Amino acid sequence: MHRVRWRPSKAVTLAVAATLVAAPAAAFVYPEHRDIMIEALRRLPPEQQRILAQLWASARFGREIRYCATEVAEDGNPRPSCIDLAAWPAIAGDHSCSPDQLLAKVLTSDWIMDVARVGLETKIGLGKATGREAKLNEWATSNLKLQSVDPEYASRAGANNGHFLITRSTDDPAEYLGRALGPDAEPNALGLYLYYHLGALGLARQWTSTTDPQARSEVARRVLATETFAVHFLEDMFAAGHVAGSWGDVAERKGTHDYYSEFGLDTIAWNRKSVVVLGDAHMRAEDLQRASAAVAQSLTQVVASLEGEASAPPAPALAEAEASTRYDSCTATKQASGTVTQEGLRSALPIVAQTPIPGRAEQDVHLPHFRQEIGPFVAFAGDLTGGLSFGGFQAPDASPRTFGAGEVGFRIGVGLEGLIGSAGTGQASLGIGFHFETSQKAQSGSALAEAGIPRVPSRRGVAFRLRMPFYLIPLDLIPAALVLAWASPSTLTNMGIVAASGGLLGWQRSFITSFGAFQFLLGREVGVILFGYFGDRMENIVVAAPGAIVAGGGEAAFVSFRSLMLDFPTFEYRPLREFSTKTALTFALQFGWGVEFPNQVRYESRLTIPAATGPTPELGTAWFFYLRVHFDARYYF
Repeated sequence: MHRVRWRPSKAVTLAVAATLVAAPAAAFVYPEHRDIMIEALRRLPPEQQRILAQLWASARFGREIRYCATEVAEDGNPRPSCIDLAAWPAIAGDHSCSPDQLLAKVLTSDWIMDVARVGLETKIGLGKATGREAKLNEWATSNLKLQSVDPEYASRAGANNGHFLITRSTDDPAEYLGRALGPDAEPNALGLYLYYHLGALGLARQWTSTTDPQARSEVARRVLATETFAVHFLEDMFAAGHVAGSWGDVAERKGTHDYYSEFGLDTIAWNRKSVVVLGDAHMRAEDLQRASAAVAQSLTQVVASLEGEASAPPAPALAEAEASTRYDSCTATKQASGTVTQEGLRSALPIVAQTPIPGRAEQDVHLPHFRQEIGPFVAFAGDLTGGLSFGGFQAPDASPRTFGAGEVGFRIGVGLEGLIGSAGTGQASLGIGFHFETSQKAQSGSALAEAGIPRVPSRRGVAFRLRMPFYLIPLDLIPAALVLAWASPSTLTNMGIVAASGGLLGWQRSFITSFGAFQFLLGREVGVILFGYFGDRMENIVVAAPGAIVAGGGEAAFVSFRSLMLDFPTFEYRPLREFSTKTALTFALQFGWGVEFPNQVRYESRLTIPAATGPTPELGTAWFFYLRVHFDARYYF
């Protein structure tokens, strides 16, 4: 047997934003991966099903409690009590990084049962979703649940581009295979499928020649683990978001992935047949049939190798096959090809020929790309606000005062990648702006009102605004970063992912409806507006405090003061969302509340009227509620 000698080819350079939190990159969600495997097993002829059943029975030896009695267990139990073979491709790649890790750590863990439970819940939820918005929300909920039970879920899947097809430069399949398996290739879905599948064929040759039950069981588990790893990446190749093109920065790759997963891709397969494919959480019956046919053909080759049939594909050297069980698909930076031989590759080509042709590279004619709101940005923002203010400013009555306000400002920030696709909520920013407000009239019938003197004068100030996701309580990522950045970076990463996706409790994520996105913001954004702290202090006429001496008698006196306002947006609605690959235009309606603390009151003289003397009045604390129209234009680097 001769190993394939690939010609080196120019690698595609990907701009990776290393400072950003990586979100799941795996194609298809857990129940979709499992359903494809179920359908593939059903497609096999009865004799092949019998042989696989024997292999599964052997694999269960000593692990009967964790491994289900049959390859496909019923979905009726709301809390699965075992893991069936059909679930292994869903666990491979997304919840484990190598076949050995799948067997030694993941399938023996307690949390994998919670992953199976979430998978079943997701299947039920997607089945009940009747519209686009419901499906997007279920997709979001599923990812959040998986992150909560498997803390490494997001960081594991986003460690490299292994779940994606590399771009093509020509329509020559031989040249494309050379690039996918070349010495400079990064891990990719096609390369990983071929490497693990051919490794499984080499391991399968051991099973029939092994007689000791315990050793035979170990071989059976390794064969199944390695092949189901291959199957996972084979299934990935049928997901639209992983076909369209994996180049660009994190924001562009994720945005493109999410767009084509939802809306699909009209393309052709390598066998020149036209195909229309969708992706994660959007798999249709035709997608299921197409992917399961290829998976069934892959399993057929494993069965042939198990039986030592003359028609069995050529197997690689045993040492190379065993090495494939240890290959870490998450952390690898170069695509392994040790199991690939010319003869073995030739046997796998009919399977590969059924997969969609990937998109072209950035420098070539390519499919349109999209972006998620991820990465550093600068923004110009503006607000128009109307509201009601209560109390404060010597107002003894409870009657509300109306006011209007406007603000223009500049912000810098970063969009944090979360777990929930186009319903992302993770934006952190710091802004400064110019704020101005109309006057607030005094209560009708009061002396001030009759004199035409407002309770609160029109004013201008400087506004500072902070928006930051939080894990459990507002601003908790700041102390967490100070401690965990050196103590446990992975824990900090996972906290950031959850915070960006709606927090540990999940109630601060965006909820998508046909009318737009709704989000509960309380604790994620705060505005601090300073009136009279920069430049001139505010001035007004007030009622002097008891005991004060007012020139000319009477009660009215001139005062100057400053005021500190805290503003808390609480609910947000975004009906519009448009962006290109670099800019984002956002329009939103916000409902919020706030509190204002007038302070540093002092009497002032005006014209020939000297300042009052004595105790200064207590202006009091004011509360307000508002409805705000907000827009911003962001430029992402």
